[in-house]
Amino acid sequence: MERRVKSALTATIALFLLVSCSHTPEPEVTIEETAKITLATTTAETSAAETESLYPGFEYTVNAPLVMRSDSNTKPVIFYRDISPIKGRITYPEGEGPFKTVIISSGLYGRLGRYSNKVKSYTERGYAVVEFNFQNGAPPPGYADPEYLGDFIYDEVLDLFAVIDSMKYIPDVDLSNLYLYGHSMGGLVASYCGTMRQDQIKGLILVDPSFYAADIMNFEGGETITTDIYPLFAECNIPAVLITGTEGSFGEDPHFFDEAMEAFPNIEYVVIDGADHHMDGAASEKVVERSIEAMTSWEVAEKA
Repeated sequence: MERRVKSALTATIALFLLVSCSHTPEPEVTIEETAKITLATTTAETSAAETESLYPGFEYTVNAPLVMRSDSNTKPVIFYRDISPIKGRITYPEGEGPFKTVIISSGLYGRLGRYSNKVKSYTERGYAVVEFNFQNGAPPPGYADPEYLGDFIYDEVLDLFAVIDSMKYIPDVDLSNLYLYGHSMGGLVASYCGTMRQDQIKGLILVDPSFYAADIMNFEGGETITTDIYPLFAECNIPAVLITGTEGSFGEDPHFFDEAMEAFPNIEYVVIDGADHHMDGAASEKVVERSIEAMTSWEVAEKA
């Protein structure tokens, strides 16, 4: 399929997004490994590794996560993929669950706490929010693009799969109302995962997603994940909302996301005036407001 993003524009956008995804991270939450476990399902059956091979080429194992005690509504969590820990946390709203839950996939090298303002806004509106650090999320010196970007994205897809699979062990999560929120490179990762997990995911919130990256993904060995993403997205029958800003990825090119909009069968397009790729400040609240409007409309349509 012909690509509308020319190479010169791609290189410029790639550099912009690479820097902006790491924009002013908030203090990282420290998880004490000695904290007491509050999750009661750490029996031999649930703590044993569960092999996942629902899709060809996507094989990994998942262990029941460890949920730490906390006096606040935010509970630190250790997820596991292939025995390796994935540091994360879940923040609950007030009241009694189970809660509709948003799982956030961060932009390139985004760390825990990067989206805390949005987490606060979601929980104030009754949603639980899961955040986590991708295992490959530590930036190299100079924030250079990963040499093998295809393998990098593939690893992040596996991490997100593992977090999704772990939701059945997390207290007060409504498994029938799981949403994926992906920003920048995390938007690409969330799109892959949502398309391949339509039986588990209710909808996609794609915030200035880096779809351009699929064009430049390279692999150390054989290709592990498709780089021809638009035919894949055409198979995504769960609803999605794509949120960008007039100062975001498309900049002076209002057609930047046209190919994605044509590919997804059920997608809404939202442009926030004045918002840039970071989606911070006033834009942060607008992202939450518009995404909740979309999620509410999906629920209404489902009941109709």
